[in-house]
Amino acid sequence: MLTELKEDNQKAFAFFFDRHYNSLCYFAERIVKDPLVAEDIVEESFMKLWDKRHAFETEHGVKAFLYVTTRNACLNMLKQNQRDYVSQAELLYISEKKESFALNEMIRAEVLGVVGKELNRLPIQCRTILEMSFLSGLKNQEIANKLDISINTVRNQKSRGLQLLRTKFDSKELLG
Repeated sequence: MLTELKEDNQKAFAFFFDRHYNSLCYFAERIVKDPLVAEDIVEESFMKLWDKRHAFETEHGVKAFLYVTTRNACLNMLKQNQRDYVSQAELLYISEKKESFALNEMIRAEVLGVVGKELNRLPIQCRTILEMSFLSGLKNQEIANKLDISINTVRNQKSRGLQLLRTKFDSKELLG
């Protein structure tokens, strides 16, 4: 894909966009605390990637560029708008700890991206119940009430979904 990207192939660009967009948005949102601002920053990072598409030697270099560009843009935005978005103490923490903070958030974004893709491949009822439980924080009884199903069905589907995810992760390299 890298060769095709260097040859101005928009499908190759779309490949990198699809592969990294959601993880980068999550990464940026963890820093700036605003999903719309995070999306804007990530889109600008991809525009910079397009402008510099001829300079990359590896796909890993593209990924690193996107994360570094996104992180720097987030930190610049925080510095510029610190009164509007975060307290001075949060900005100081992020600035002083930006390397470890950024690394932790990159890892979290990558893992959540992989989990999200696998979650979307689950049967719809398993996926819905897992999302309601783990993403929305609902209890089994609340899920049963909202979906108009028995609590035993919720438990069974939750257990089935988690087992399917475990099986998929046991057989895959997580962050390839």
